[in-house]
Amino acid sequence: MIPIFHRSPTPPGQGRWRAAIGVIAAGLALPLMASMGGCQGRRLQPMLRPLEGTLYIAVGVSQDALDTELQKEIRMRTTLLQTTFRTLQPRVRLQVEVFPEENLRNELLVRNRTGLSPDLLLVNESTAQELARERLITTVSFPAVVLDQLDAGSVVRVRRRDGTLTGIPMELQPQVACFDRRRVRQSPTSLEELLAFSAKGMEVGLSLDAVNLAWTLGPLGAIDAFSDLLAGKPATPKTRQGLQGWLEWLRMADQQQHVTVYPTETELLKELMAGALDWIPCRSINITRLRSRLGDNLGVAPLPSGPFGEASPVTRERVIAFGVNSSPDQRRLALALARFAISPLHQRDMILRNQYVLPVNREVAPPVRSSSIVAAMVEGRQQSMDRATIRLEASTKSQREGWQALLTRYLFDDLSQPEALAALVELLSGGRVR
Repeated sequence: MIPIFHRSPTPPGQGRWRAAIGVIAAGLALPLMASMGGCQGRRLQPMLRPLEGTLYIAVGVSQDALDTELQKEIRMRTTLLQTTFRTLQPRVRLQVEVFPEENLRNELLVRNRTGLSPDLLLVNESTAQELARERLITTVSFPAVVLDQLDAGSVVRVRRRDGTLTGIPMELQPQVACFDRRRVRQSPTSLEELLAFSAKGMEVGLSLDAVNLAWTLGPLGAIDAFSDLLAGKPATPKTRQGLQGWLEWLRMADQQQHVTVYPTETELLKELMAGALDWIPCRSINITRLRSRLGDNLGVAPLPSGPFGEASPVTRERVIAFGVNSSPDQRRLALALARFAISPLHQRDMILRNQYVLPVNREVAPPVRSSSIVAAMVEGRQQSMDRATIRLEASTKSQREGWQALLTRYLFDDLSQPEALAALVELLSGGRVR
């Protein structure tokens, strides 16, 4: 548990903000009331009174990525959210703590029993799904006028069978290629080029983490096999053929002198910043720390395609989820902040100030013409939508961990290719790796 945020005053000279927020204030009020079940006319005036209080927010971050640089990034972005929101609601304060996302379940089990759960959580969509299944967070409803503004696919992924939401989508983090321009003039556009550039000395890093390696499935013809098995369909000869071709490519890539496989993306980032790697796949949110070290030498491009089509990266979707112990007043604050976080005003400013995430609000157009980085992110997002992202976000944590353990054994020759293929089929079908 790492407290990283303290109250800061609203900076002066916010004329543009005051004008803009004056326009949206009324627009936020009605959707907020609707999301809480509506209000009678006699209750309208109390609802429009300024909100007041403290919101407790838990930010989940991958344990491997939880370092000083990321804490600075979270502090900056939380400050931005509080500063803009307090222009509308000056009596609201945010208190933020950062947790390893892998530990959130156990943390909430303790806090929920003692009545001290956070009011809001900012987590990956897959984490919100898992927490909702165990009733460690509260599902919520938002009116159609709010949800219709958001990326339709993101809303579908957070909607449960009963129509409630595990959370409200806030931002998108596509996966792209990051490289050092001093060593790589142009990012490879195909897997064939990737290995050809590597043969000429380009140091390539790959991660065995399931989410970070999924981008190779589409180009290698294995994405349908993964998707079908995760959906519960039986393995067929075509399924096994797709998986076998993918495993063969991984083995071939791993045997290249200038291709190195690492357990996590965090290690890739450190090696690229240290100059030990020249090209890696990376999550867009990590571009901030890469640029702080590499400056203008950092290049960003879409991930390479292959003989079977475009890359199939997973776009991380960050959602705002709701705790179970909030008082009625704190729930009002939480709903108001969530509504504000997805408003065009905040989403647009979030992108302009930090061009390393994409908005979920469809009314906000990413500035692709003025930023090659944003253009690459938009293409990465489109790739993930075109290739259906293999249902990976719906897979269980144990499956994702099992995938990584299996591939590690395979690349270290602890499993033969037939053994790895059989184990992978069993794992994706809901079994366990022996």
